[in-house]
Amino acid sequence: MGTDRVTVADLIFDRLDTNGDGVLAADDYRASADQVLQSYGMGPSSPKGRALIEANLALWEQQAALVDRDRDGRITREEYREWVGSLPASDAGRPSGSPEVMAALHAQFNVADRDGDGLMGRHEFVVWRGLKGVPAGTAEASFELIDSNGDGAISWNDFSGAAHRHGLGALLYRPS
Repeated sequence: MGTDRVTVADLIFDRLDTNGDGVLAADDYRASADQVLQSYGMGPSSPKGRALIEANLALWEQQAALVDRDRDGRITREEYREWVGSLPASDAGRPSGSPEVMAALHAQFNVADRDGDGLMGRHEFVVWRGLKGVPAGTAEASFELIDSNGDGAISWNDFSGAAHRHGLGALLYRPS
């Protein structure tokens, strides 16, 4: 696996490992969803809350089925790297995400879209990425990659299209 994929895998792994125990489990995926919901003042029983929790747990199930070889209910960093290495490549050769990854991100996008208009402005995007420890300047550069028409707002279609062109790592953590 290339250096870019290892770096992206490690960044995501570290942010998903909510309890810091060095492995991923279903509880980490649930806690990650809960953290996002709390940051936006939403409860887990709200429609957006349920959708995010369900998407995160579906992502966990898919990843665990693919790389948790010993079936201990935990994914190690190496197993996670293996999973990222299996993701389809973007046009730029970077991981672009599985349907489950995109569903979880879509659910997060919907939570971050505070007014529910289907669009996320620059500030909303920077706040969303800041929840995962991404510096504002990095998030703004990512926003520029996504907002290809320069209108100052991105839709889910803009985001998913940019993921195909540039890779998720460039959109979520490190624009190239």
